[in-house]
Amino acid sequence: MVNGKSRPSSRMIQTFRSFIHHGSLIQDLAVQNLICRCVLTLVKPFEIMPHCQVMMNSTGSINHGLKNIRKKTKEKDMSRKSMLLLVAFVISLGLAAGCGKTVIIQQGPEVFLPGEYVESVDAMIDLVKCRGKGIDKDAAMLNARKGCLEWMIVEKLAQARGERQAYRANQKQIMANLDRYVPVPKVGSRAGNGEGVKSVTQNADGSVNITIITKVFKKQLMNDLVDMNIIASKDDMLESVGLPSIVALPSKAVKGKKYRKIMEDLVNSYLTKEKWEVIDISAVTDLQKMVQSISEVADADEDEIGNIASAVGADVYLVFEANPDKKGEGVAWEVGISAYETTTGRKLASEAAVGGARYKDMAGQERTAMMEALQKAMGKVIPQITDYWKDDAPKGRRFRVFFIDAPKNTDMKMNPVLKRTCSRVKLIKSSPKGAEFMVQCKMDNLELAGAIDEGIGAKMGGAEHEFVAKNRNTIIVQFK
Repeated sequence: MVNGKSRPSSRMIQTFRSFIHHGSLIQDLAVQNLICRCVLTLVKPFEIMPHCQVMMNSTGSINHGLKNIRKKTKEKDMSRKSMLLLVAFVISLGLAAGCGKTVIIQQGPEVFLPGEYVESVDAMIDLVKCRGKGIDKDAAMLNARKGCLEWMIVEKLAQARGERQAYRANQKQIMANLDRYVPVPKVGSRAGNGEGVKSVTQNADGSVNITIITKVFKKQLMNDLVDMNIIASKDDMLESVGLPSIVALPSKAVKGKKYRKIMEDLVNSYLTKEKWEVIDISAVTDLQKMVQSISEVADADEDEIGNIASAVGADVYLVFEANPDKKGEGVAWEVGISAYETTTGRKLASEAAVGGARYKDMAGQERTAMMEALQKAMGKVIPQITDYWKDDAPKGRRFRVFFIDAPKNTDMKMNPVLKRTCSRVKLIKSSPKGAEFMVQCKMDNLELAGAIDEGIGAKMGGAEHEFVAKNRNTIIVQFK
């Protein structure tokens, strides 16, 4: 006896195994689900049958299964007679052991493997890598696509716990519109990060694993979730958190060019008119000192532009360049704009555009040509920045935290301090020169600096130190 139930004999369990094996030959997930539910009612909790669990991964209603029994009797792999015998066997066993009783099964939301962000196609579409499992390739593909959809909702769109709970309560309704949000990936190369099926493998139990990269129509999904009152409007959320601070910096190719200043003025003017918080690096005191402190700890080959953006406290930085395109007597300008998240260095957008040709000998035409190309490029970059910010800002602010000339084991001593303070903590680098952490916290820079100061006092015996920087996304602690 186990939990008041008699343990089935080994012969009976073997019969169940054979029964499930033959049941798996039925190419209808709902019918398989029906079979597994009855068998597991008999066997559970004595033994878990892996193949049956694979079958159970794809949900289907019992009523739907019964309706399709007649339709499936003509399939080659099972005769009508054997099918009817199989169904009769299910019913007779169920009636004998309690499966035929009224049993209410509380079926929770489906569980999927986590997805992985690949890149943004544009402001409305992301490419996502997902894995799935099923009784065949089609079932595995369906499972993977559902995993992509859930990942986008849980990791990107539903920021609050209540929103994630609301999604799970409505999971079935949302998954019913899977084609609206996650299409079957186009045929593509198995290598690289392009759209397509990346791998298909078969397991020992006959089930199939699949890995795909496919599009997720995040804008359409977000709008529908807002209409369903599952998530809050991102526009309302953006009003509460505000736009990110931003700094525009020239690429290395532009430095020293005579038109650099013109382009810099045009970019900053455009951002200011669009009501962004634009940081003027010329107004930042001790800029070189902060950049030098960051460079001492960060990798030697790290982009200097990213270090400048960290030093001035920009949430996002733009890298711009411009190149003349001579056409006959006139000249057109090609302008390229790339946007990066400062703390992670993640590229958010990159666009290039060409303006119309202008007579270069006419006053002001060169500037007008640059502005025309800039507006085209920025019109595509800005929506991608705001979409990123709407998704990420509610999770808390990101910071780079540097400990310069730090005592031994500073990384080990400060790691628990930061973990108690922030939701996400990652050690980027530790060396004799110091340590760098990347953290995400639901607090401002001064609150984080205060927590670090208290931690140094508690964990490091109050080692003498000063804060070189405490800006919007960078904390620099210099030990003496």
